[in-house]
Amino acid sequence: MKKLSNRSARGSCVIWPCTFVLIFLAAQVCGQSQWYKGNTHAHTVLCGHADSSPEAVAKWYHDHGYHFLILSEHNIYIDPSEVDLPKDARFDFILIPGEEITGSRNVHSTAVNVPRLIDWKFDSERVSDIIRDHLERSHQAGGEHILNHPTYKYAVTAEDMKGVPELRIFELHNAHPNTIRHTLDVDEGYVTTEDMWDDMLTAGMTVYGVSSDDTHTLKEFHIEASNPGRGWVMVNSAELTPDSITESLKSGDFYATSGVILSRDKKMGGVVEVAVDVDATLAELHSPYVLGHRLEEAAPGFLIEFVGATGRVLDHVHGSNGSYEAGREDLYVRSRISYTRRFGDGYEQFFAWTQPAFTDDRAESGPAR
Repeated sequence: MKKLSNRSARGSCVIWPCTFVLIFLAAQVCGQSQWYKGNTHAHTVLCGHADSSPEAVAKWYHDHGYHFLILSEHNIYIDPSEVDLPKDARFDFILIPGEEITGSRNVHSTAVNVPRLIDWKFDSERVSDIIRDHLERSHQAGGEHILNHPTYKYAVTAEDMKGVPELRIFELHNAHPNTIRHTLDVDEGYVTTEDMWDDMLTAGMTVYGVSSDDTHTLKEFHIEASNPGRGWVMVNSAELTPDSITESLKSGDFYATSGVILSRDKKMGGVVEVAVDVDATLAELHSPYVLGHRLEEAAPGFLIEFVGATGRVLDHVHGSNGSYEAGREDLYVRSRISYTRRFGDGYEQFFAWTQPAFTDDRAESGPAR
């Protein structure tokens, strides 16, 4: 890595070979969009508690088939143009500039696609005020905002997030070993991130959930290490550019996953359709890096659940495809798709979570495909 930069000039400009430009221009002219695999949360040795350089982290994600990565360092801005990618780097891999705004009260946020360092020094007795400050500073810099791991040290509650109705994206699933189970399971007296999501959605917020690695460790792989390859987003975008990917995140045109890959994620007129790409999912789960949710008892196979207001399961399908037609009384419908397999003496589950389809006034803000 050459150096760090706090300059205001956007550092994500890349000069592409002519053939690559022609391919992508053709896709744009035809109005095509594609699914891009990416991670929005990764750390480097610069933070003092990770083990690899920005170049090594970028190379891992490049070499493992990702299309984009945000090097979201704690209160440090890494200019993507100053990170050396592999000499044989694929043309369909980019770094999107970002920063993990590491604020007071254990409130952390990713500032996505920003051209400079975002200040993190604001403090307040109210957690919602800190969240709003992170969000507003990210937007003022021309980027987007993701609230990270609300269950980290149980720092952020659903009430805190509901105090910021402008909040658009939060980490539903963070694969760091300290928080990975909190998507579905928490200590007594707390609620899961899925419960938080449904609380916000039921209250009328338009908020989308991402999945991320929160990578710190590349030099050793085990269950207690914060390794890569355990949580990511699949983003539907017309272009593989920082601006296009950011816009798709902002509009909810993506799904979150810990290993399940979809071949269909369609929301149209209140009808939600989901299909699993079985071969792609099983290929992902051959990876030594994935880490499932552990259970003593479970039913193996695929399960699609359609979830509505207050987190109620409206319908379910044991299989790899299904659909649900939402009524206005449902307010919204999102799908949770799981795959369960044997693991040792028990079972482990992997998931995909689609973004909500709204049946109320929020319907105009959601993606339609």
